[in-house]
Amino acid sequence: MDKKEYRETVSMAANGDAKAFSRLYEMISREMYYTAFYSLADDADAIEAVSGTIRDGFKAVGRLRSEAAFRVFMMKTLFARIKMRLREYGSEDVLDEEQPEIKYRLFELDGVDRICTVMYIAGKFTIEDISAFSGLMKGNVKKRLNKSVNILELDQIY
Repeated sequence: MDKKEYRETVSMAANGDAKAFSRLYEMISREMYYTAFYSLADDADAIEAVSGTIRDGFKAVGRLRSEAAFRVFMMKTLFARIKMRLREYGSEDVLDEEQPEIKYRLFELDGVDRICTVMYIAGKFTIEDISAFSGLMKGNVKKRLNKSVNILELDQIY
């Protein structure tokens, strides 16, 4: 979908067209699910976070200031839902015994570091995107990603 078609689709969704909203959601659904799943380590919680984001997005799409704000709004909403769910986990162990070692190390990161790392690696979001979604400064996002490199024992992350 080119930029013009994208803007038209957002405009149609803003006017209540459910099919247009569905097309927009399809464009970012995989990124949303992977971000939620690898941040929460639970399929049901990931689906719940994404579903809630979709509901919020459908209700709010008509109030967006611009067509370009749709993706940012959806990811910001998902980011907030993941953070809220991580707070609910508290000290509860969210890993099962069958997950590979990298996933164990991923959960050594605090919630926001984990979300940023997952968005960067699995979601292929840029530092600028993550900054927009999370409300963190770009330098803070880079700092969190560098911290993740050390904990995950990766050569380099960006």
